[in-house]
Amino acid sequence: MSQLNKKTQQALQVIEYFKNGMKNKDLSEKYKVHHSAISKIIHNKDKIQNTTTQGNYGKIRRK
Repeated sequence: MSQLNKKTQQALQVIEYFKNGMKNKDLSEKYKVHHSAISKIIHNKDKIQNTTTQGNYGKIRRK
């Protein structure tokens, strides 16, 4: 498995914290992003977990 980009690694960490019982609000404060970004990660967790090469998962855009 090739090295994953930083955004994908963070997304995988968010998924693990979510599985361990952290709430979206706490995760958004921890990563300093809008709660909708956390919701997108959780919604797309299957795609993210199946990512094996860098760049397969699109960037989360901050507005």
